[in-house]
Amino acid sequence: MIVRPSEIESLRAAILGTNLVRIEFDRLWRLWNDAAPRFTGDPDQAAALHHALRELSDSVVLELPKQAWDRSTVPALPRHVLVPAARRAANGRAWMTFPWCRQLGWVSSLLTLPPALFEDLIALNDWFGRVVQEGLPVVPVRYRSGEIFGREKRLDELERTTLFGPGRLNLAMLACRRLAPPAPAAAVGTGPDVLVVENSDAYWVAVEELRGSAEHGIGAVVWGSGKTFPAQVPSLAVDVAGQGPLRGIAWYWGDYDPIGTATAVAAARATDGIEVRPATGLWAEMARIPVQEAGTLDWSAAVGEEWLGSEVWAQLSYVRAAGGRIAQELVPVEAVVAWVAGLSASARG
Repeated sequence: MIVRPSEIESLRAAILGTNLVRIEFDRLWRLWNDAAPRFTGDPDQAAALHHALRELSDSVVLELPKQAWDRSTVPALPRHVLVPAARRAANGRAWMTFPWCRQLGWVSSLLTLPPALFEDLIALNDWFGRVVQEGLPVVPVRYRSGEIFGREKRLDELERTTLFGPGRLNLAMLACRRLAPPAPAAAVGTGPDVLVVENSDAYWVAVEELRGSAEHGIGAVVWGSGKTFPAQVPSLAVDVAGQGPLRGIAWYWGDYDPIGTATAVAAARATDGIEVRPATGLWAEMARIPVQEAGTLDWSAAVGEEWLGSEVWAQLSYVRAAGGRIAQELVPVEAVVAWVAGLSASARG
């Protein structure tokens, strides 16, 4: 396989002629077919393009990506290339005259646009141009981000910029959605409720004890994974330990410290579809335990009294006054079993 200098030159001229900062592979492949038609249908077509792109990269006509490569071909081919000359031309206000698609027409009215965001918007413009929006399957956000940018977290970053908002971009336009991280859980029964515990050791103890207990209303024990549980709450509406969506109440129990109560309050506010209530009896058990780490914590801005209830909050006032905490691992295992046994359809907590 010998790629002629004239073919590489034709590809160079075609790439620069697009005036695009970022050229997606589909367009790049068409440009190559036009520049070197003798390779069309040839087994060496991909290898010839690979060689031409390397030549153009060495002469700084284009920049090859570091990670976004399609390795289903031999040799691998880039999912896109960047064109430095087009980037330099964009240092003016090229976005104001760029031929944006209907979904991105608002970009031309922006007063400023950093070069990196201009490149991202061009990638989005290319994507909108090559997909049929109607009937496009909705996928998780990082799958769509990888498809558009070759970087699975780029949409996460862009969603925090002014490119997203009313009249601009949103995930629905991109046919993707954000899914809650899964909450680790273990089935312990057939009941509709779940017990959520903050810490991993307490989780395993609860799982072991409840699996060996008599019939009760707890269907699964969920590990709250520390401070991450508020983000995981929506996943309970999808599946809990393979039992399907949560059918009852999520009873929450964690450490009694400012972070533990703040996590509980945030979890309770996470979604309207899931009821997160305090496992009151287990929090109350903490009032039987001497304070830990006195003088090390600031409770002045702590939240949780309304959620936990004024009675239990008052019982634990000595912990706040001492500037300390109580870890849930100090509560006897028997108390967990007793609390579960005390649950009933008419009076829970």
